[in-house]
Amino acid sequence: MAWSQTAPELPSGSAWEQEKSVSGAANHWSLSGKLYIARLNGRQFAVKAELTSGNGSYGTYYPPEKWKLRCDIGSVTGTEDTSFGVSKGTTTFYFVGEAGEGVTITANVGGVDIPVATQTATFAAPALLGSTLYFKVGGTWKQATLYRKGGTWKNALAEFKAGGTWK
Repeated sequence: MAWSQTAPELPSGSAWEQEKSVSGAANHWSLSGKLYIARLNGRQFAVKAELTSGNGSYGTYYPPEKWKLRCDIGSVTGTEDTSFGVSKGTTTFYFVGEAGEGVTITANVGGVDIPVATQTATFAAPALLGSTLYFKVGGTWKQATLYRKGGTWKNALAEFKAGGTWK
């Protein structure tokens, strides 16, 4: 789970959602942007950060050397990624992680060693894709979230055929 500049492929039924705006400025550099989240297959999700580096309030441009990016999942603080150089204009970054539906995802974006505060955007992880599967256990219907295959627990995203079409 790391930041990248390569866009993940969104599966059918998924879209970028929950748009959040961020901005911060100092005398010689400004940061603005929009962040989104999308559900990928299984428990995976992706965060998209469209960040713009521009002139500061003095009209000058002395940016930080590197972007500072971090994604926290629930109570787990992610590792910081500072491997991307800053250039004037808009750059898009992507983070792919794993979380169940409704888990709090916090994206932290900024620059390394600058007076502009790190900006944060908080999301609720989107619903899992696919149909919900129920099993009757001891006379009670229970939602299946995991199944065991070859000794490994996997997400139970069900598909069924109805009228000749998989749903």
